[in-house]
Amino acid sequence: MSVKEASGEPAATAPDPAAVPAASPTPASGSGVRTGPALVALAGAALLAVLDGTVVAVALAPLADAFSAPLTTVVWVTIAYLLAAATALPLLGWASARFGGRAVFLAGLGLFLLGSLLCTLARSPGMLIGFRVLQGFGGGLLEPSAMTLSAALATRESMGRALGVMSTVVNVAPAAGPILGGLLLETGHWQWLFAVNFPLGLLVGAATLAYVPARRPDPAPTRPGADLRGLVLLTAGYLGVLFAVNRAGAHPGDWPVLAAAAGGIVLLAAYVRHAFTTTATPALDLRLLRRPGFAASIAVMSLVGLVMYGQTTALPVVGLDQHGLHGLDQGLLVCALGLGLLVSMTTGGRISDRLGARSLVRAGAGATTVLLATFAATAEHIPLAAACALFVAVGLSFGLTASPTVASLYRTLPPVEQPQGTTSIFMAVQLAASLGVALLSLLQSRAGTDWVTPLFALFAAAAAGIGLLAGRLPGRPG
Repeated sequence: MSVKEASGEPAATAPDPAAVPAASPTPASGSGVRTGPALVALAGAALLAVLDGTVVAVALAPLADAFSAPLTTVVWVTIAYLLAAATALPLLGWASARFGGRAVFLAGLGLFLLGSLLCTLARSPGMLIGFRVLQGFGGGLLEPSAMTLSAALATRESMGRALGVMSTVVNVAPAAGPILGGLLLETGHWQWLFAVNFPLGLLVGAATLAYVPARRPDPAPTRPGADLRGLVLLTAGYLGVLFAVNRAGAHPGDWPVLAAAAGGIVLLAAYVRHAFTTTATPALDLRLLRRPGFAASIAVMSLVGLVMYGQTTALPVVGLDQHGLHGLDQGLLVCALGLGLLVSMTTGGRISDRLGARSLVRAGAGATTVLLATFAATAEHIPLAAACALFVAVGLSFGLTASPTVASLYRTLPPVEQPQGTTSIFMAVQLAASLGVALLSLLQSRAGTDWVTPLFALFAAAAAGIGLLAGRLPGRPG
């Protein structure tokens, strides 16, 4: 994700999903807004949310040791955050229309920091998982609201450049997060993993109040509603499926696993019916799948979320199991991946302004497929230096899939549908990401010491799927 420098173009060309579709355009350069500092503040908030994920990803094994809990339990520290973030997303449009985009952004920041404080006080895995739900709910409001507030300062033609600039800030997290997490764990107190959010969070809050303009809430009588029924069906159903996936490794035939899977599938089917029949705007608007190119964008970003978060969670464990890495060194492979992403995601959005999403995503997915398949075949024997080099290359190629796809969404959807499109994209990423983390625990339970090969073969297959779907994305911008 990314932001742009002051362009002087009307904000209405790429409107904030929190804003009223019929709101009058206000040129960024003529409004007295210092666009550069505002965008840096918004990018800092997105960095905060992403950094938390990469910092915690390095700590799954230490948290398991600290609480004397199995990995299948501790992975819920990550899964709970991702699901809570996905649950918050459908409420973004309703809350932004009622209270204003900046107010919702600041509320999300406050919840995120409160959840971080409570996490430092957790005394059991259950408490930590519960507090991560609160933190994730706030984090779920942060990154998408930062992107949509930033989109109001970009033009349709420069959206890719905007996403690329924001990536410069946000994508520091995959590279810096493992290093920061390792340093914090060196203190011997895992609580610092969450306490570190406070300095950056307070700085972002102060900068937001100073530089990000407050938009008036929607004065129209027909504000978007909150689809609470759909949200319950979708979240409960997906939670049931994830629980079944998580527990199937150790207890594949137990009745709680089968009941969770069956119940989850029934609830998800009920949500699909609800989404196509409700007269209100559904939590995850499946009707947008009829739009040319949008279904492919959703599918691509779902696979991006699965592969990205799956790798981020798995690589520290790979470093521990395959190379005996501990402490600061355990995040070495994730850091290598992040270095590649920092370069490619920063430039990918800008290049897509000229070439479109189709060719970039296809090329990036193809190279990623080959690289991940290579690692799956050689994981047990590849030297650490070669593995680091390989994952730098994975980051360089994989980063070409996300920013161009998100930018294409803003080019293909009409402004009135962009709020739901943004929500759908972020929900798809979060839900698929939680599935990727659950698959890690499943394969660790089922495959024992050989879990790395099937997991990364699965990631390679997902990257190949991205390449196939790329043909349905928009081509060169008109």
